[in-house]
Amino acid sequence: MKKVLIGICGIGNGHINRQISVIKELIKNNYEVIIATESSKIEVLEAHFPNVHILTITIPWIVCNKNGLSFTETLFKYENIDVFKKFLEFGTEIERIFGKPDLVITDYEPNVAQYAYAMDIPLITMEQQSKFLYLNEIKIANQSIKEEKYRINYFFPKYSKKIISSFFPLNIKEKNVLVVPPIVGNIKKTKMQDFVLIYFSPYSDSPEYDKLLSVLIKITDKNFKVYSKNSEKYKELYDNKNIKFYNFNSSFKEDLASCSCLISTGGHQLISEVIFLEIPVYVIPLNTYEQKYNAKMIDHYNLGTCKKITLNSVLNFINNKDKYVFNIVSYKKKYNDFNWQEQFIKTIEEVLK
Repeated sequence: MKKVLIGICGIGNGHINRQISVIKELIKNNYEVIIATESSKIEVLEAHFPNVHILTITIPWIVCNKNGLSFTETLFKYENIDVFKKFLEFGTEIERIFGKPDLVITDYEPNVAQYAYAMDIPLITMEQQSKFLYLNEIKIANQSIKEEKYRINYFFPKYSKKIISSFFPLNIKEKNVLVVPPIVGNIKKTKMQDFVLIYFSPYSDSPEYDKLLSVLIKITDKNFKVYSKNSEKYKELYDNKNIKFYNFNSSFKEDLASCSCLISTGGHQLISEVIFLEIPVYVIPLNTYEQKYNAKMIDHYNLGTCKKITLNSVLNFINNKDKYVFNIVSYKKKYNDFNWQEQFIKTIEEVLK
């Protein structure tokens, strides 16, 4: 049985949700898996994979600005953390539990990539951020594509294969790059309920959250379910009978599958899931180049909107959801017409030859 080490970035929920689907596919195809991620994601992964070893790692965050990498700010962030010592402890633990893996997969997690380089093990990268290596820059105020490109170049300078999941079309001709449609798990659209789902990313707070909630309390004829790490605070500030607040839990996926539409930050994975489910999305991106780029793609392909938050823009989005659904159905037929599982396992087999 071939052994696969998988490193998963713990920022937000997207990388974890994508790799849960990937790990299930590997196990189904008789690969032995060991997982490495940060401590905040251990509980989620243990619930899905009680019989899989999960290692805790310290994932470095490289601070960026409009010029690319900021060594000064990154140094300040890690001046009291011995990252190299933690990496050596990580490598020791892999060998103690697992021996030498046959393959390493990383989803935006640099420790496992460094281990693959040190041990001369084939590496597959799966972070969606890699698409920016091949895209021309779109001008976005106070943001730069350099942030994404430089960080990828620093973390993953070489690889056996790069798998890029994208909800919008990419034209990449390199033979060691595979573009696949959105990697989503076994989620199915259920009977649509009469509510709008709201998702505030746990990764970061945003002034846009309060701006949106101030609009929602004025819409008394619609029902809203809001998921946030600050649900108790918002419940006190925006108490309203048609707005319900929830902490993140397993019911989110159920509500996602039955909502009429979604208002959300601009994470790639959640957008991929709603397109798969044919649910329109109003994107309120966080202040990163990738999220703002994702929002522009949703607007460009008319799968939802990313307009400035106003009462009229929110009402127009909700009232035009059927139009967006029609567009999403047509878009999926054109761009997302094959399944990622077959392509993924075929790539694994080719790399391990």
